[in-house]
Amino acid sequence: MPERDFDVDGDGAVSAEDVAAAEKLAEIERQDRRQQAQRRMAWVAIWSMIVFTLVLFSPMVSDSRVAALADLLGLFYIAQAGVVGAFMGMTAWMNRK
Repeated sequence: MPERDFDVDGDGAVSAEDVAAAEKLAEIERQDRRQQAQRRMAWVAIWSMIVFTLVLFSPMVSDSRVAALADLLGLFYIAQAGVVGAFMGMTAWMNRK
Protein backbone atom coordinates (compact mmCIF):
# COMPACT_ATOMS: atom_id res chain seq x y z
CA MET A 1 0.00 0.00 0.00
CA PRO A 2 1.29 3.50 -0.73
CA GLU A 3 2.14 5.58 2.30
CA ARG A 4 -0.70 8.04 1.61
CA ASP A 5 -3.19 5.17 2.12
CA PHE A 6 -2.00 4.80 5.71
CA ASP A 7 -2.63 8.49 6.53
CA VAL A 8 -6.29 7.94 7.45
CA ASP A 9 -6.71 11.16 9.47
CA GLY A 10 -5.21 13.31 6.65
CA ASP A 11 -2.69 15.17 8.80
CA GLY A 12 0.23 14.40 6.47
CA ALA A 13 2.03 12.16 8.96
CA VAL A 14 1.73 8.40 9.27
CA SER A 15 1.43 7.25 12.86
CA ALA A 16 1.07 3.80 14.37
CA GLU A 17 -2.66 4.46 14.82
CA ASP A 18 -2.96 5.33 11.12
CA VAL A 19 -1.25 2.08 10.15
CA ALA A 20 -3.46 0.06 12.51
CA ALA A 21 -6.61 1.74 11.18
CA ALA A 22 -5.58 1.14 7.54
CA GLU A 23 -4.79 -2.51 8.25
CA LYS A 24 -8.13 -2.97 10.02
CA LEU A 25 -9.94 -1.39 7.06
CA ALA A 26 -8.09 -3.68 4.63
CA GLU A 27 -9.07 -6.72 6.74
CA ILE A 28 -12.72 -5.65 6.78
CA GLU A 29 -12.69 -5.19 3.00
CA ARG A 30 -11.11 -8.64 2.55
CA GLN A 31 -13.77 -10.25 4.75
CA ASP A 32 -16.50 -8.43 2.84
CA ARG A 33 -15.20 -9.71 -0.50
CA ARG A 34 -15.05 -13.26 0.91
CA GLN A 35 -18.61 -13.03 2.22
CA GLN A 36 -19.85 -11.73 -1.13
CA ALA A 37 -18.18 -14.63 -2.92
CA GLN A 38 -19.74 -17.13 -0.52
CA ARG A 39 -23.15 -15.50 -0.97
CA ARG A 40 -22.79 -15.76 -4.76
CA MET A 41 -21.85 -19.45 -4.47
CA ALA A 42 -24.97 -20.13 -2.40
CA TRP A 43 -27.22 -18.30 -4.87
CA VAL A 44 -25.68 -20.14 -7.82
CA ALA A 45 -26.28 -23.44 -6.01
CA ILE A 46 -29.93 -22.56 -5.33
CA TRP A 47 -30.59 -21.42 -8.88
CA SER A 48 -28.80 -24.43 -10.37
CA MET A 49 -31.10 -26.74 -8.41
CA ILE A 50 -34.17 -24.81 -9.57
CA VAL A 51 -33.12 -24.71 -13.22
CA PHE A 52 -32.01 -28.33 -13.18
CA THR A 53 -35.38 -29.38 -11.73
CA LEU A 54 -37.27 -27.40 -14.36
CA VAL A 55 -35.21 -29.02 -17.12
CA LEU A 56 -35.87 -32.48 -15.70
CA PHE A 57 -39.63 -31.87 -15.70
CA SER A 58 -39.64 -30.45 -19.21
CA PRO A 59 -40.60 -32.60 -22.19
CA MET A 60 -37.02 -32.33 -23.49
CA VAL A 61 -35.83 -35.03 -21.07
CA SER A 62 -37.28 -38.52 -21.34
CA ASP A 63 -38.28 -40.61 -18.33
CA SER A 64 -35.77 -43.30 -19.23
CA ARG A 65 -32.92 -40.78 -19.21
CA VAL A 66 -33.98 -39.48 -15.78
CA ALA A 67 -34.13 -43.06 -14.47
CA ALA A 68 -30.67 -43.78 -15.86
CA LEU A 69 -29.21 -40.69 -14.19
CA ALA A 70 -31.09 -41.06 -10.89
CA ASP A 71 -28.00 -41.76 -8.76
CA LEU A 72 -26.08 -38.85 -10.26
CA LEU A 73 -29.04 -36.51 -9.83
CA GLY A 74 -29.28 -37.39 -6.14
CA LEU A 75 -25.61 -36.56 -5.63
CA PHE A 76 -26.05 -33.26 -7.46
CA TYR A 77 -28.91 -32.16 -5.20
CA ILE A 78 -27.10 -33.28 -2.05
CA ALA A 79 -23.94 -31.39 -3.05
CA GLN A 80 -25.82 -28.20 -3.92
CA ALA A 81 -27.89 -28.37 -0.73
CA GLY A 82 -24.63 -28.85 1.19
CA VAL A 83 -23.23 -25.63 -0.26
CA VAL A 84 -26.39 -23.71 0.66
CA GLY A 85 -26.58 -25.30 4.12
CA ALA A 86 -22.93 -24.58 4.87
CA PHE A 87 -23.38 -20.96 3.84
CA MET A 88 -26.47 -20.52 6.00
CA GLY A 89 -24.88 -22.29 8.97
CA MET A 90 -21.67 -20.29 8.80
CA THR A 91 -23.61 -17.05 8.40
CA ALA A 92 -25.69 -17.81 11.48
CA TRP A 93 -22.60 -18.82 13.44
CA MET A 94 -20.66 -15.69 12.41
CA ASN A 95 -23.57 -13.42 13.35
CA ARG A 96 -23.76 -15.05 16.79
CA LYS A 97 -20.11 -14.28 17.61
